[in-house]
Amino acid sequence: MTAHGSNCCAILVNYHGAMDTAQAAWSVYADHSAVDICVVDNSRDEAESTRLRALLPAKARLLVASDNIGFGRACNWAFETCSHEFVFLVNPDVRLLSGCTARLLETMHANPRLAAVAPRQFLDDACRWMLSPSWFPTALRAWATESALRNPQHAKRMGQAVRRESLRLWHSETVLPQRALSGGVLLIRRSAIVAMGEDGSPEPLFDPRFFMYFEDSDLCRRLKNHGWQLAIEPNARAIHHWHNQPHKGALMATASEQYFAKYDGAVWRAKAARLATQPALGWGGLTQVFPQEGLIVPETWREGWVLELGLNPLFVPCIGRMGVGSVVEFPRDVLANFEGTRLWARLGSVNLHDTNYWYFEVM
Repeated sequence: MTAHGSNCCAILVNYHGAMDTAQAAWSVYADHSAVDICVVDNSRDEAESTRLRALLPAKARLLVASDNIGFGRACNWAFETCSHEFVFLVNPDVRLLSGCTARLLETMHANPRLAAVAPRQFLDDACRWMLSPSWFPTALRAWATESALRNPQHAKRMGQAVRRESLRLWHSETVLPQRALSGGVLLIRRSAIVAMGEDGSPEPLFDPRFFMYFEDSDLCRRLKNHGWQLAIEPNARAIHHWHNQPHKGALMATASEQYFAKYDGAVWRAKAARLATQPALGWGGLTQVFPQEGLIVPETWREGWVLELGLNPLFVPCIGRMGVGSVVEFPRDVLANFEGTRLWARLGSVNLHDTNYWYFEVM
């Protein structure tokens, strides 16, 4: 452990999830006891706030919002009430693994142009399934995605590019530069935020127009536009118990419109919107059903294979598990995280440049 943690504050936002939020806060404390902790409760429920206060570590500071002010504004409030050089955003469904905070802080101190750094993230407690890198939303990419869902050649190219991007992260043992990072578990340099202010006015951590979702994409874009760097430190590790929650789709759609309205790209967005009205590809000829008894791996892949699971056939986003041997188990250990949503699977070699793989539907 280093002394750097005394200049770091972890920020957590609670919304009717006192137990999860408290466990996340305790994982911060267990990983690096010198880190301060600030929790914002958006629940609008006195009983929830009382329960949360009782469950949190004694050193944690609790801010109770009078209304549900959203994730971005809650983080801004906590950010404004502390003066630490580093702020560590930690979602309630995140659990830090030993040494995570210290390694992230060391990485920040080693590179003064690094504005934000995230750890390697696993979906499960056994640390078998890794989360893919965050995608950087642009209007051109939105069009490319809609096109790929309707054009086999475009789908193949995008699928291969996404696969290489994920494998680079999953193979990496050194700091890996990124174009975008998720705000779910993210260490941020305060001076990078302050430096973006204009006319002497302080810059908010997140644009307050974003209630929830895309505030982290917007932050990454602002930082990159000001010449700052972003990275993942794969030797810092965290478990992120992410769940696909379709009922939040409306919030995400609203945030997406706000994000793209803020930046240029109206022409490409219009093209993407027109494509979205057209039927998507039929993928039945490319896939088979993933057998419940598992898969027999081709001999050429047995020294190293990767199984990806995604919400769409482009695997953006996805999770991945790397392994060796002749059998790949049916992924029943993580199906609950997807809450019944149709899943796609892709099995192939761990070789970044191998373009031969099998597609499956997971039923």
